[in-house]
Amino acid sequence: MGKSQFINDDLSRFRADEEDVFAYVQSILHQTNKEQILEWIQSMSTQELQEIIAPYISDKITKEIAEKEFL
Repeated sequence: MGKSQFINDDLSRFRADEEDVFAYVQSILHQTNKEQILEWIQSMSTQELQEIIAPYISDKITKEIAEKEFL
């Protein structure tokens, strides 16, 4: 699994709308099994991994801080 799995002629149907692209990527991921996703992640560079994981971890920390502040 790689970026090429996401890029095909179907993309020409989409506007450059972030929500449309996100929905399209989600539909591909829902059809992909864990092993395929892990193979793709394994082939990524350290920099690519950092770019996708940093926002995820930041979001988790932000939510955790917000929950503690709410209590």
